[in-house]
Amino acid sequence: MDILHPPLSQPRRRSVDVGGLSLALGSQGLGQGWVGWDESEVDTEEQQLLFAELLSDMYNHTHTVINAHEQSAPIDVSFERRAELIRSLDKWHFEPHKLPEHEVLYCSLVIFEALFRLDGILDMVPVSIDQIRDLLFNMRHVYRHQNSYHNFEHAVDVLQAIHMFLCSAGRVPPASILLEPGARTWKPKQSVGKVALVHYLTPVDLFCLYVASIGHDVGHPGVTNSFMKNAQAPLSSLYDHNSPLEQLHYTLLLHILRRQGFGFLLDNLHSAPHFRKLLAETVLATDMRVHTQFMERFQQIVDGAEVDHWTKRVLVCQALIKAADISNPCRPINVSQHWASALQEEWTSQATLERHLHMIPSVKEEVDPLSEAKSQVWFIETFAKPLFDLTASGIPETAKYADNCSENLAAWKERTLSLSTCDEGPNFIQDTHGYLSHERDRPLSPPQAPEDYVSAFPMALPTSFRLGVDQSDRSSVHDWASFSASSAPVLTDTDSSRASSPTHVAEAPNRTSPPSLSITSISTNSSISSPSPSITSTSQSAALTDAPVTPGLLASTHDGALGLMVSVGTDGSGSSAAAIRAAYKVSVRKKPSFHRYSWSSGLRDMPARREMAIISGQGIES
Repeated sequence: MDILHPPLSQPRRRSVDVGGLSLALGSQGLGQGWVGWDESEVDTEEQQLLFAELLSDMYNHTHTVINAHEQSAPIDVSFERRAELIRSLDKWHFEPHKLPEHEVLYCSLVIFEALFRLDGILDMVPVSIDQIRDLLFNMRHVYRHQNSYHNFEHAVDVLQAIHMFLCSAGRVPPASILLEPGARTWKPKQSVGKVALVHYLTPVDLFCLYVASIGHDVGHPGVTNSFMKNAQAPLSSLYDHNSPLEQLHYTLLLHILRRQGFGFLLDNLHSAPHFRKLLAETVLATDMRVHTQFMERFQQIVDGAEVDHWTKRVLVCQALIKAADISNPCRPINVSQHWASALQEEWTSQATLERHLHMIPSVKEEVDPLSEAKSQVWFIETFAKPLFDLTASGIPETAKYADNCSENLAAWKERTLSLSTCDEGPNFIQDTHGYLSHERDRPLSPPQAPEDYVSAFPMALPTSFRLGVDQSDRSSVHDWASFSASSAPVLTDTDSSRASSPTHVAEAPNRTSPPSLSITSISTNSSISSPSPSITSTSQSAALTDAPVTPGLLASTHDGALGLMVSVGTDGSGSSAAAIRAAYKVSVRKKPSFHRYSWSSGLRDMPARREMAIISGQGIES
């Protein structure tokens, strides 16, 4: 059955989203429309136009970042080095930040390779290791390598932590299985008595969890949700300030999966809603704003509350990814020190950007080791230790990681006390663990200059910054897509594990005239969720212009599919407004509070009832 064009009599909602400007036709009796609202919620036309523009921007920018990458190639690693990396992946003392770029990527591939030794998983997820390699390669290019913390190294660190948790719990094989001769599969031991929580996870759930782990921060702009809310960034406004970063990561992750041939996991009428729902619930759980709610829900199943199997699967995946995401304080103390410094470096860059934009500070700069130590004590006591203790209550095999967290908390407290009383100043002290607090694996780099954020996802930044309203900055604000693609590092044996100083936009070639972009999606045989933009430019680098997108009129094909012509030019805004108004008169409607739980239940009665609305071309049926 063509899931993009179901029979009109089929009782389920359909959305055809091209650039976020067309929604399901109300006359077809397929529900309340794309995000589930009623006519009484319609606001002013100006707000409708703004919302349409936001959706159009999200569509264009999302597809630009997904399409701007190179073809993957085999990763050149010697047999001896492969064995070393495999052994390192079964150790808690794992340091991806010290590895070359290509080995970081290779480690992520090895973890998936080990997962696919699980008995029966290939029958449920029939993909090759080459497909996994292509997926990881392209996902790595969507991560912003200028971020000192939220980069691909952090993603691999989280994936490896997930591997360690599940391996300790006896749910997945160790990576060392790849060193054994032959290609035997691995079966978990049968539980005796009460079923352990991790054994509720199916092979497809495990694959979903691994994908969520490696992609949970994909496209991260290097700024926080609080920054975007304070700056009124379009991305935050689009999601009504509800987990905008996590929504972005999930949306990009879905697009990458589709583009790399994993659409069968997202479109299968029987299993796809569960896969998408689990992926969404897992990625969105990494927003610390929902931490308290998660802790309460997971405590209930630890206390023996009766819940269905689906709820257990969701909560276990959330517990594992949340613990992995903030596992740095539980790593060996010198590894923990690195990640603490890397996060502080990223926050310092954000603080610099906030000063440039005359914004209220939303992050605190820790300028010395004492402040850093105090910050770690607060974070471990407030978030990390309670989470790991609770996770260990539900998954006892993870107790050793909770113990590591307690040991590190004691070390950071000792360091705080020592630095507070040291006569030589807060920048020099040696604690009883033999680690010099003023030394780090790498020196802190200077913060990124504000113009360096041109490589970030555009909608994460204030509109005035993106479009160069300030004339003094206009010359340095170049197209994000071409900059991101040209600045992505090439994987070679000589690459260092961290990018050198960020490239300033002023070094990019000047654009002599604005490019033009056209997107046509009117074929009823092509996938609406993955259109192929045709981009033409008078400059050498084909990319989106800084000017707003001008949507054309929606055209209906013979079978009801909607087509959209989007063009960018230098004409006035009058035609743009008229075109968007025309689009609205056809089918576009606006919901004031648009967030991940804006779906109406309709006729669905399944775990995916509140499935997140995808705003950039997914065409999800419900």
